[in-house]
Amino acid sequence: MISLLISLLFWPLMIASIINSIIGILVGSHWFLYFSAILVIPMSLYLAATPKFMIWGLLFPLCYIGSAILIRKGKRTLAWAVNLPVYAVICWLGYVVI
Repeated sequence: MISLLISLLFWPLMIASIINSIIGILVGSHWFLYFSAILVIPMSLYLAATPKFMIWGLLFPLCYIGSAILIRKGKRTLAWAVNLPVYAVICWLGYVVI
């Protein structure tokens, strides 16, 4: 039952984190990016449990937090660049699964 719940929430939370981060950068609100960091935690914990990513999986919420700090400082372009690793890993996971 728990594995079904995790699988049902895993992909929607990743998609919601991408949408929230894009909205946060476009609008200029750092709260959307903090919320995206919370939404991406299940994916980062999953990746941290795999041998290929180990500790690297835990860095993805920090990318969103770093992007939120950059948005507060007014550096929107750099905020996009900080989010790129998260977007790339989510796209890669989608490619591998599908």
